[in-house]
Amino acid sequence: MTENVKEPDQLTGTVAFFGHDWAESTVIKRVRAFSELGLQVIGFSFRREKFNQDFVPFWENHHLGTTEDRAYGRRLLKLLQALPTLVRQRRKLREATFFYARNIDMCALALLARSLSRSSAPVVYEVLDVQRIFIGSKLRNRIFRWLERRLLDRCALLVVSSPGFVTQYFKPVQNYRGRIFLLENKISFAQAEAVGRPADLAPGQCRPADQSRKWTIGWFGTLRCPKSLDILCSLAERLPETVEIYMRGYPTETGMEYFQEAIAEHPNMIYDGEYRNPDDLSAIYERVHLTWAFDFLDEGTNSKWLLPNRVYEGGFFGSVALAAKDTQTGEKVRELGLGYNFDGPLLDNLTAFLKWYSWDEHSARRSHILALPTQEFCDLYDTRDLCESILELAARKGAGRASHQHSTALRARTEDGAGD
Repeated sequence: MTENVKEPDQLTGTVAFFGHDWAESTVIKRVRAFSELGLQVIGFSFRREKFNQDFVPFWENHHLGTTEDRAYGRRLLKLLQALPTLVRQRRKLREATFFYARNIDMCALALLARSLSRSSAPVVYEVLDVQRIFIGSKLRNRIFRWLERRLLDRCALLVVSSPGFVTQYFKPVQNYRGRIFLLENKISFAQAEAVGRPADLAPGQCRPADQSRKWTIGWFGTLRCPKSLDILCSLAERLPETVEIYMRGYPTETGMEYFQEAIAEHPNMIYDGEYRNPDDLSAIYERVHLTWAFDFLDEGTNSKWLLPNRVYEGGFFGSVALAAKDTQTGEKVRELGLGYNFDGPLLDNLTAFLKWYSWDEHSARRSHILALPTQEFCDLYDTRDLCESILELAARKGAGRASHQHSTALRARTEDGAGD
């Protein structure tokens, strides 16, 4: 069960939210959290038509067009086409208490919107992944890093989902020394209240009645890692009587056709399509024993630094994590005792682990995870702390602006008096 949390006072203010995809799960989660804290959200967002096709925003949203992943040239054109909307909405933008932007192009657009509306409200830049365009020594990589540094100089706060982004990229590479807020990819309090956490059970109670079942590994969310798919297919082939792979979400990198062809060869690989968050979380995690928390899409960089949603969702429901050693995810798994870390040769080591793994081992690990505080997996206070910090920054900016206007007016009056 979730912990009892005292209902806090509602916050006041308006957020101009700039999102890369208004139907993407973390955008929806962030807007919902802001709204439930009492903030009014006005969205200025694009759409990437990959998943969640039937979703309709529940907040005031100004649709800016359709874009694609990593198509930066075409996205620049879309940003320019969004300018008339920003000009028409200058009044609403001017009334915003702060601007909140997800990723670099949205940050640029938010800063431009602030300038067009002649607002002095703080701009917050949120980063959930350090995209590959920022990594490397090619000219385009250096240009994008330079652009990001210029934008960071004009932002009041950087929000990151993993400390690895700060220690491995923003401080050493971008030389960023501004304000930072860590907002991990936890389940929101509202989501947790909707689904409820399994009870804290003793190890004996965590052991299933049917111990002849296969170990079920769950891979959920944005199924964006082709290497993960290959490894899971190989595991399914090696251990057909021991392992079942259960997948929910959307394959963004391989495409649906290739994904379905790959798993069709393995009867013990099951794909049940997309899922609703948080509505389906309890059902999908109840079905699995182990959570696939690997990511190899950008090995050595973003994949090494990130902390995925699956770590928090799996921990909330008592699923045992499988992760890569020497990564930020692996460090989180080790620190909290959420599961097991692996290095190479990965396929061989995972195969050996699954042959060794026992119900006694699983029950003890699951019991430990369920005994951990809900706050480790659920955003009980994090987003509220973030918003209070931003509102404090906005108030200081407002006070400074009022003081400057008062001083200017006083100086003008003094000068007028001196000339009499």
